[in-house]
Amino acid sequence: MTATGFSGGVRLVAGRAIAEAWASRSWRIITGVSVLIGIALVVVPRLLGGGTTQYTLATVGEAPPGLLAALQAAGEAGEFAVTVRTVPDAAAAEALLRDGDADAALTGVAPGSTLYVAERADRTFPALVSQAALSLAITDQLAQAGLSPDEIAAIQATPPPVQVPVGRVADEGRAGVGFVSGILLYLALILTGTAIATAVATEKSSRISEVLLTALRPTQLLVGTVLGVGLLGLAQIAAIAVPAAIGLAAGGGIDLPASTTGDILLALAWFVLGLGMYAFVFAALGALVDKPTEVGAATMPANLVLVASYMFAVIVTIQDPNGWASTAASIFPVSAPLVMPIRWASGLVPPWQLVLAMALVAITAVALALVASRIYARGLTRTGRRITLREVLAG
Repeated sequence: MTATGFSGGVRLVAGRAIAEAWASRSWRIITGVSVLIGIALVVVPRLLGGGTTQYTLATVGEAPPGLLAALQAAGEAGEFAVTVRTVPDAAAAEALLRDGDADAALTGVAPGSTLYVAERADRTFPALVSQAALSLAITDQLAQAGLSPDEIAAIQATPPPVQVPVGRVADEGRAGVGFVSGILLYLALILTGTAIATAVATEKSSRISEVLLTALRPTQLLVGTVLGVGLLGLAQIAAIAVPAAIGLAAGGGIDLPASTTGDILLALAWFVLGLGMYAFVFAALGALVDKPTEVGAATMPANLVLVASYMFAVIVTIQDPNGWASTAASIFPVSAPLVMPIRWASGLVPPWQLVLAMALVAITAVALALVASRIYARGLTRTGRRITLREVLAG
């Protein structure tokens, strides 16, 4: 058969797989749910995180204007709002704290004043109040010591040490995008792989594959099924990603790092590579069963590998993206499609490791495809019972 004939057969099988899925009510429901998930990725964070953090400070007597100005400036920088409530005495201030109506209470800014803090309250706001009150007290003492306003201003203008945040990742926002991408990749690979195995098992049990094999080669049937169902899986990822991207572009209310677009495109590339490696394995496993109901048991080994890789990525790699275990798992071909996207989002991965991981996955995909095509071709012709890998490989 010519190359044109081979590609024509592949297109025929792929088109048939797509047409059958489109006619399937379950596939349309899943795709609709995927669109809703994509919209929810934009809408839900806005609903949950749309408010400004509010703090309440109780002061005994009128709060000094300098204290209010300092807290207002800190609030603008830290994106929180401060409400000040005046109380007559310390007892009233403590009552507000006990009732949960205040986060801190201050009796004054002079030396010897008291700052009351709710026992279970966040310590960040009380620390800001304490620092502002201390700054005002020092200013008063400097003025009493005879320093001029210009001299006091010069002292207060002394810059603090430069803060350089150092964490597990270079950008927490980017790491968050990588985490979401890892979840979508895991779901896409495991669902698409199962769909491929189910499609193969259904064709085998209904004898459709026997009819198709009279006109097509087993490799055409295998590649066509993988291509058709794989495109459907990619469409379902797009059903999630496109609404989310449109919502973010229209003002999703979420600040994303500049690398987000590149990381999403890289996740799509990993889906193609991962599916290219696992799809043929799922198809081969689907050819071993006699009924579609046996697909779950037959594909359990492949599913366990995917689950283990995903769990490693979200438990180990997120906590220690540059550890030796994370590095090895992100390069090892079997786990790389799920581990490397999350590790890459840490912003600390050398590019050569990414290239090496992709190359190894591509090579492994070709090798597994060759073995899977042999299992697939022999498995399709054996009906009546579920067969084992040993039986098929033995010939």
